[in-house]
Amino acid sequence: MIKFMRFPVHWLKLSLVSGGILLAGCFSSDFSPSYKEADIPGAIKKICLEEYKLNVVPTRVGDTLWVYAPQQRLLHAEFGKNPEKVFDEELLNKARNILTSISRVLISSDKAPEFFVLVLSDINIGLDYSLTVDILDIKKSASGGIPWNEANKRYVLGFEQAIMAIGDTTGKHLKLYDIKLPEFLSRQIVQRVRMLFQEERIKNYFSLKDASAGFQNNIFTFEYSMVKKAESPKKMNISKDIFYNIAYCFKSYDFKDFSRVEIKDLLGDESAVYESKDILTRPIE
Repeated sequence: MIKFMRFPVHWLKLSLVSGGILLAGCFSSDFSPSYKEADIPGAIKKICLEEYKLNVVPTRVGDTLWVYAPQQRLLHAEFGKNPEKVFDEELLNKARNILTSISRVLISSDKAPEFFVLVLSDINIGLDYSLTVDILDIKKSASGGIPWNEANKRYVLGFEQAIMAIGDTTGKHLKLYDIKLPEFLSRQIVQRVRMLFQEERIKNYFSLKDASAGFQNNIFTFEYSMVKKAESPKKMNISKDIFYNIAYCFKSYDFKDFSRVEIKDLLGDESAVYESKDILTRPIE
């Protein structure tokens, strides 16, 4: 099961806003390849260093490119005092430049990996902030195929304490591996549901305590626990909203390698089961 980040959901919301500024609408889809597959890590490192004076450590594992960027500070000086201040402003500029460099190279390469993960680590207090992206989403966003606000929802974020990151300038504390689409979808769906519970029509009446998702024996299972905060003026079917998010993600990525979907409301009675045809025949809204 894929569980969500260990930090409050409003951090995610702020981070997504920043992600949209960083990645959406910066590039043209009209290009000829400028980089060979083998040159991708070196090209990203060179651009970051020469153009932005930033040190990054790119490593390719299968069809996933990991880019490690050690930082002296991730959190804003007013973090904990001002709810609108989460990330250090200088960090956001650095992240923007690194993401621009990664996107430039990957969009202009002859064979880009399927995913990339940018990890920015606070090497003084031990924090990891990660952004996992499907390369096709970058290309679609760059060409106008998907709007920036939808692209934001597709960038999977992680934020966690990482004591081993203290003093790590090379990324040795990271567990690098080749990310596959089922894991990426699981994490994105959990993220989308977290955001669902921040919508005005839901957040005043329900709060999400926990959520996890994953595949086993070709079955996708989404488990969640929510608490009712107040009586809503009209009946809401949260399980149905979750189903819409699952169906949207599977259809958007043309994912068909599953037999059914099980949604389990661990504290209530909104559990539901859907066969694959219920997902695959549903139009994208």
